[in-house]
Amino acid sequence: MEVVESKRRLILVGFLFSLLIIGVDAWDNSGQSAKHLNATQDVLLDAVSWKAFSYRCAKGDKLSGEFLLIRDGDLFMGDQTKYDNWLLGGIGFLILDEENYNLWAHGNPATSLFERETVVQLAWSVEIPKNGLWYVIYLNDSIYMKQIEGSIHHYAKNDPVAFLALVGLVGLAATIAVSLIYKRKNG
Repeated sequence: MEVVESKRRLILVGFLFSLLIIGVDAWDNSGQSAKHLNATQDVLLDAVSWKAFSYRCAKGDKLSGEFLLIRDGDLFMGDQTKYDNWLLGGIGFLILDEENYNLWAHGNPATSLFERETVVQLAWSVEIPKNGLWYVIYLNDSIYMKQIEGSIHHYAKNDPVAFLALVGLVGLAATIAVSLIYKRKNG
């Protein structure tokens, strides 16, 4: 019976320490934790089209990234002619909250947090002003297909409540470890 109880405590301590390690691993040195990271994206935009990527953010989070229109002039499926200038004019780039995204997607006027027109290459970074769903949008308003290579990063601002919870978890794990050692020594 004592062996079973000891194994249960050991499993509980191991579980708590693994939670601690996972929590600490999510923090980075800049005071922010990476919530969502899309490595390199390859986005193909059909003629007169757009693609949106959504991110659930809290106030103070940061979205950043970069992209480049690939300029190799390769044929796309269905093309009959090789276009040497198919990237001319660039693309539109927008960041919208959920309310403005719904307006914009239905053709109504909308207010963007960040917007650029006719860009071929862009490195960008914005701080999110309020909680909610945010959309990063690539917009192609030309008659030529366009291919984008880039990335989007979502960094969450460290939350003091999460830090206190992490400290509490460390304290709980230490208390359990000390009590196990004490019980073993005193039988």
